[in-house]
Amino acid sequence: MDVEAKVMGNPGKKREYEYYKGLGYGEKAAKILALLTYGDRTMSRFLRDFDKEARLDKLYAWLLERPESTPQEAFRTAMTPKESEERHVLGNLFGMGGAKKTGKAMPVGASARGMASQSMPMEKGMVLREAVMMDEAVCAAAAPIPMGMPAPMPAPGMGGPGMEMREPVDPEDLATDSYEQIEEKDAKSVLTAPTSTFRMTTNTSSMGIVLNQIRSGRSVDLSQVRIEEILNYFDYDHGTWEKDAGKFRISTERYQKSKDKELLYVNVEAADQAKEKQNVILLLDVSGSMSSQNEVTQEAIATVISKLKEGDVISLVTYSSTDHTIFENHVVAGAGDREDLMGRILELEITGCTYGSAGIETAYQLGKKTYQKNASNQVILITDGDLNFGVTEKGGLKDLIEEKKKTGLFLSVIGTGLYNYKDDKLEVLTKHGNGTYCVINDLEDVERSVNQKYVSLTNVIAKDVKAQVEFNPRFVKKYRLLGYENRTLAHEDFKNDKVISEPYGSGGHGVALYELEKGDATGQQELKYQQAVAVPSEELCTIKVRFKEPLGEESSEISKAVMASAAGNNGNAKLAYFLYCLSEKLRDSDKLDEADEAFFKKMLESGDYKKLAGGGAQAVELLVRKVG
Repeated sequence: MDVEAKVMGNPGKKREYEYYKGLGYGEKAAKILALLTYGDRTMSRFLRDFDKEARLDKLYAWLLERPESTPQEAFRTAMTPKESEERHVLGNLFGMGGAKKTGKAMPVGASARGMASQSMPMEKGMVLREAVMMDEAVCAAAAPIPMGMPAPMPAPGMGGPGMEMREPVDPEDLATDSYEQIEEKDAKSVLTAPTSTFRMTTNTSSMGIVLNQIRSGRSVDLSQVRIEEILNYFDYDHGTWEKDAGKFRISTERYQKSKDKELLYVNVEAADQAKEKQNVILLLDVSGSMSSQNEVTQEAIATVISKLKEGDVISLVTYSSTDHTIFENHVVAGAGDREDLMGRILELEITGCTYGSAGIETAYQLGKKTYQKNASNQVILITDGDLNFGVTEKGGLKDLIEEKKKTGLFLSVIGTGLYNYKDDKLEVLTKHGNGTYCVINDLEDVERSVNQKYVSLTNVIAKDVKAQVEFNPRFVKKYRLLGYENRTLAHEDFKNDKVISEPYGSGGHGVALYELEKGDATGQQELKYQQAVAVPSEELCTIKVRFKEPLGEESSEISKAVMASAAGNNGNAKLAYFLYCLSEKLRDSDKLDEADEAFFKKMLESGDYKKLAGGGAQAVELLVRKVG
């Protein structure tokens, strides 16, 4: 088999090969990883006969000698003891027969995935959705059925005993994605609401979701567009970090959008304070609903493993209908060791239900055993959030992860999936698990959200980060916080340490953007007994940030006053403003006024947004094309 031609002759595989090489994997290992993805049952069973050491190198050499045209054909042939028994063996492997003869039970979900991937001439999206639905149907059939409840029906289009095959249903009509609903807010009067308080975040998951919707040709819904997370996805230029500047710094800029209105840009950045050692517990969803995501998941795992240095510790737990510890407390010995770990990833199988709560329990038990006092102790969960077995409701997940975070472990989530993605559940897990959350569905996502942001993803330096902005009524009549609809807090929550918020990773940043209606509000008070008395100050507002140490329970506070006359560079504010306009257009919102539309048009015509977006230019172009 010409492995070189299959990798270098395929643009997608060549791109993956170059990515793996860039992570530090050897040439042969990078080619094998680009050629193969975990989750294939035939390959997985074949690899179990290989020695675990130097598996990628041995597999490369083995494929070079094979006459078959594809790796899958080579694995299938190698797994066939005799040509006359090929049909029987393949039946066992792909769940299409033979189980009775061998006496082995067919794994949950094997029939669905095997049949859908091997014999159904449908479009890719249809195949993936049918496979997911069949896995769900098998999960339902495997669970006890309460008295009086009807037996689960076969998945649409897949038939069943006494039933004819029906026409496949459009996956868009069967999508079961779930998101927290967003209700847009109006401007507030400084006289009645002098402070704006909210949970600060560095999350970027919404951007990953929107990019996935656009790439797959799906519509974008208001609930998927969290403006603050779109803004957080991009990098901003605030110069070098000053020595002894502390754990956080607050940066601000202003942009005059019209005669009476301006934008206030606020960026809260964390210092680079990564731990020297890592103790990573990788928790991997290998249930049937992940069958469409094996390629991007492998890329994410390879990225995580490539970041491990000699002496770091990694454990791997998988879950589907049950959970399994693949390896635990593995001390990394070097580059070759990382390749051996990736060789073991290839033998994993995707099958069964999603018993996520059991996986979480096992991962935290393992993390408690391997806990290192001076290391970054991190559970990294890779999943689509489709928890359909065990603890599945958001309230139960909140209670579960609230209890688990007492161990001192932090939970970050790498989400991936289409048609069956449970964003609302993953938000609950990360918010209450003291972790960060990103979404990946393409190699570009992996590069930006996992590779470039790995230190921030895995090194929590502060938790329960909150922000409060107090406006001076001498200069501001009204304000509107753009985004953060589901992260707003009451004024008194700011100093209440029992009210949790979200964590910050090393070097992370969170952006907030305000629309301000300028003017003196002090003369507009209409109450008889309460009259506004403005302190004679030239400050526009004061920004306060509170946070706790990663394992602490008492908050520290920093603040920054913004002068009313402040001016200067506004490139960061312009980028954030443009991204806000894009977000509102993606939401199909009516919040943009004439000044917003004029600014947006000007930025499009000049192309300035591409330069301002820097490394995120390709992603912002996708958003621009979506809104037309």
